[in-house]
Amino acid sequence: MGILLLISHHLSLLTVFFVILGYLSEMAQIRLISIDKEQERVAGDTFLLADKNLHLSMEIRENNVFACLLDKEINQYLAWASYNRRDGKDMKRSLDSILKEEMLNYKCSSSSIVLTHNTAMLIPATFFTPVSVMEYLKQQNLIKLGETPCSDFIKNNDCYSVYAVDTVDYTVLKEKYPQAIFRHHSSVFVEYLMALHKGSKTNEVHVFVFPGYIDVVALQPDKLLLYNRYHYHTPNDFAYFLIWVYEELKLKPVDCPCFLYGEIMEKSEMFDLAWRYLKNVRIAEKTARFTFSNMLENIPPHRYNSLFMQYLCI
Repeated sequence: MGILLLISHHLSLLTVFFVILGYLSEMAQIRLISIDKEQERVAGDTFLLADKNLHLSMEIRENNVFACLLDKEINQYLAWASYNRRDGKDMKRSLDSILKEEMLNYKCSSSSIVLTHNTAMLIPATFFTPVSVMEYLKQQNLIKLGETPCSDFIKNNDCYSVYAVDTVDYTVLKEKYPQAIFRHHSSVFVEYLMALHKGSKTNEVHVFVFPGYIDVVALQPDKLLLYNRYHYHTPNDFAYFLIWVYEELKLKPVDCPCFLYGEIMEKSEMFDLAWRYLKNVRIAEKTARFTFSNMLENIPPHRYNSLFMQYLCI
C-alpha cells in the first residue's frame, strides 16, 4: 500500500494517524466492527401502487435484498423494503423465497438490479473487448468457481466496469426478471457521481460504506481520479483508507470535501474518526431529483443512495 513512502513526509496525516492509533491501542483493544442484521421492513401503501407506471429497483447484497418502487410519472418513490438473506439462526435464506415477497411482484413497466458483492475493475472503452472479460478478471484474481463474468458500460466516464457475480443468484434473478437491467454498484455509483459533478470546479471524494468494505470515488472537475474498493475490519481501518486516498492523490482536505453514503451515521465512531483527521466530512444530502411519499420520510436516503439513484443510471 506504499506505507513507507507515505509516512516519510513530515507530519503527514498518516503519520499523525499512526501515532494516535498506537496510543489508543495501548489503552484498549481495538474493537472489531459488528455487522448487525438489517431489520426486515416494508414501508409504503399498497393503495398508492394501483394503476401506476412503476419502476422496480433492487439492490442485492451479501446478507440483504433492498427494493423500492418509483412512480415514473411524478418521480416519487412510493414503497421501500428490506429483506434479510439470513434468518434468526443465521441460516441463509434462498433468494428464490425472497423474490416471492409481495413487494417484489407488483406489475412494473421496467426494473433494474444492482449487485454489490465482489470487487470491480474499470477499463477504458478504447482498451475493452467483450471476449476478454474473463481474462481481465482472472489476471486480477477477481473471479472464483461458481461465478459469472459481467461488464457494464459507464457512459459518463467512457469506460467499462468488469466484475463477477454469483452464478446461482444471477440465474434466479434473470429468470424472475428477464427484462431487468443489471449493474454492479461501481457502475451506478460512478455514473451518478460523474453526472452530479459535471461542471463542478472542485475536487471531491465520495465514499459508500458497506459492512466490511467501502467503495471510494475521487473526482477532479469533469474527471475521475480513482475508483477502488477497500476492505476494513475496524473503524481505524476505515479512517486509514480515507487518509491514504487523500495522501496518495495529493488532495487537501480543506479544499476537497468527503461525502459519505451507506452504513454510516454522524453519531458513529467511523464518522468521528473521519472528522478528526479530515474535518471536511459530511453525510451526503438527499437528491432533489425525486420525492418520497410520507411513508418513506424516515428512511435515510444516503444509506440507500445506489438503490434510489439507479433509475438515473440505466
